[in-house]
Amino acid sequence: MEEFFLHLWDELDDLVGVCRHLAAETAAEVVAASAPLIAATSGALLAGAATLLLAHRQLLDFLA
Repeated sequence: MEEFFLHLWDELDDLVGVCRHLAAETAAEVVAASAPLIAATSGALLAGAATLLLAHRQLLDFLA
């Protein structure tokens, strides 16, 4: 009877290891795929903010 439970435990441990590996690989792939999108979005936001500040420079001179 103990042998059956040890075999079952070993199979469950293998299954958990596979699930853990798949989850880690999926997370790494998602992060790698989204990095260029995040960089492009942040660059566009920075460019937009700079354009907005330069377009309304006279308002900033009034505050200073």
